Amino acid sequence: MRTELNDDTLTIFLEGKIDSNSAGETETQIMDALLQNPEAAKVQFDADKLGYISSAGLRVLLKVRKKINRPLPVLNVSSEVYDIFSVTGFTELLDVHKKLREVSVEGCELLGEGANGKVYRLTQDEMIKVFRHGVTLETIEAEREANRKAFLLGIPCAIAFNTVKCGENYGTVCEILNAGTLSERIRANPERLPELAKGAGLLLKQLHSIDVPEIVMPRVSPKLHEIVDKLADDFTPDEIAKMHALYNAIPEQNHFIHGDYHPKNIMESNGELMLIDLGDSGRGNPLLDLIHTYFVLNLVGESTKHSDDDMGFVGLTYREMREFWKFMIDAYYGGDTAKAESLESKIAGYARLMYLNVSMAHPLLPKEYHAAYAARVRNEVLSHYDELMSIKW
Repeated sequence: MRTELNDDTLTIFLEGKIDSNSAGETETQIMDALLQNPEAAKVQFDADKLGYISSAGLRVLLKVRKKINRPLPVLNVSSEVYDIFSVTGFTELLDVHKKLREVSVEGCELLGEGANGKVYRLTQDEMIKVFRHGVTLETIEAEREANRKAFLLGIPCAIAFNTVKCGENYGTVCEILNAGTLSERIRANPERLPELAKGAGLLLKQLHSIDVPEIVMPRVSPKLHEIVDKLADDFTPDEIAKMHALYNAIPEQNHFIHGDYHPKNIMESNGELMLIDLGDSGRGNPLLDLIHTYFVLNLVGESTKHSDDDMGFVGLTYREMREFWKFMIDAYYGGDTAKAESLESKIAGYARLMYLNVSMAHPLLPKEYHAAYAARVRNEVLSHYDELMSIKW
């Protein structure tokens, strides 16, 4: 029996037939896998190679469910095996998912790339976000649910159709409606940058005017605190406490927050702007959106600021990202330049904290880089702690 541990998720691969003849051995192998991977916070089964399971096999899965005492997803279940789960009522006891449709992106146009995956144009009316290896189905389904809730709130966003398999990775197919990202539009017509950036600012202002009920979307601020907690090995307890205090200083509110608002996550479709990539969306203080967007457009591309040839990860040069921010925030504040400049002076330190925290917590950043990033947090943020805490929001 094959197992795989990615981040904190243990995947156990079920194969062949699990009946009265093999159930005992299967149970032993599963229990051994649980003992050998005590650090796994989540456990899931992959039934892609499972051809049949009898009542004896189902009882084994039920024992595992009782032992771990938490939800137990069973993924990639064939139609035939799913019928067995369904007729026995096990679809109510376990989190059973039918095998996903296979989709290939070979030859498809790459629309963009972010921290969690790549987005391709699948057809004229569909795009697919292919998540990086290790992103769990649970995370992907949560993003699809966030998209659905945002759509029901009246937020202009692409409809997410279904989850699919793309090679070894998962993907989500969404409508595209002959759309293109703002980064694409600016690359094709650089003179449109002011117009599109202003449109993005007006859209963001509209989004932040939406009050989100507590039962509809979760708060976004806990995610920031979770990131800080992941860095406990790199900072002293006092430094960790100060980072938590800085985030806590921003008053809680209940407005819609996109969580990753930048030109690659905004699309133009028939002259209208719409959102994609709502996995980080929720409710909170609009300042959190503005801080995150500031760090993407002003900090991520700092290493390329002396070149007009190098593109940042949003598909624009550093100069263009800075210009986009200026036009966007000016439109957000209705042309009140003084207010826009005041905001920037307040959030710059917070943006640097968020940027460095997020970078350090990203699973693709090698551990040997953490010391250098931690030093930057101390020098560029925590050395200004009293000043930042004194900001009146």
